[in-house]
Amino acid sequence: MSVIMVVVFAIIGKFDYTVLLGALLGGGSAILEFFLMALAVQKSVQRDTPEEAKLVIQNSHTRRLLLLAVVVIVGIKLPYFNWIAVVLPLIFPKLIIYAKTLPIFRRKEEE
Repeated sequence: MSVIMVVVFAIIGKFDYTVLLGALLGGGSAILEFFLMALAVQKSVQRDTPEEAKLVIQNSHTRRLLLLAVVVIVGIKLPYFNWIAVVLPLIFPKLIIYAKTLPIFRRKEEE
C-alpha cells in the first residue's frame, strides 16, 4: 500500500524525498506496531490469570499508542517528512483488515 501511495504522489506530481522518507517512517512504524502487538499477545498467553493477561495487553496498547503519537508528531513537525505520507501508512493495516472481511474476498470454503 505504501508503494501505491508513493506512485500516486508521483502521478500527481507531488513526489519528492519527503514522501519517500514519510512512507518509510509511517510504514515502518505500522509494521513495528503489529510486531509489538504480537509480542504482547504471546506474553499475555503465558500469564497465569486472565486479569494479568488483560493488564499486559492494556499496557502494550498504551505504549504502542504513545509510540504512534510520537511518530505522527515527528512526521508533522520535522520538514524531512511529508506528513500525509507518514500518517496514511498507519491506517493501511486497518483498511486491509476491514477489506478482508468483505464478501468479495472470502474463499468459497468459508461460505
